[in-house]
Amino acid sequence: MPYQVDRYPSSRYALLELKPLTGRWHQLRRHLKHLSHPIIGDATHGKGRHNRLFQELFHCRRLFLAATEVRLTHPVSGEALHLSAPLAEDLQAVVEKLGWGEAARGGLAIL
Repeated sequence: MPYQVDRYPSSRYALLELKPLTGRWHQLRRHLKHLSHPIIGDATHGKGRHNRLFQELFHCRRLFLAATEVRLTHPVSGEALHLSAPLAEDLQAVVEKLGWGEAARGGLAIL
């Protein structure tokens, strides 16, 4: 994106599909921070300058992490369950503005 954040004249962001094997939401945030790729909107593990840029550009004040699909075994019946949900409207709007609409079909994080 053609916006200077920190010392670089432009900023790059990535759309990731994350497939954790267990339900550790917080763990995804910590792992990505450790890799120096914090999730946009993460007030605890993210970078405030990048978070503010997304708030200003897209008017969206949230963690850019969404569970759009969950697979689990029913605890009583043992049946395999597959639950899915669309992205929230505000996050979907940002994804569309960034041109990532087709790519955003799995669980995602914007870094």
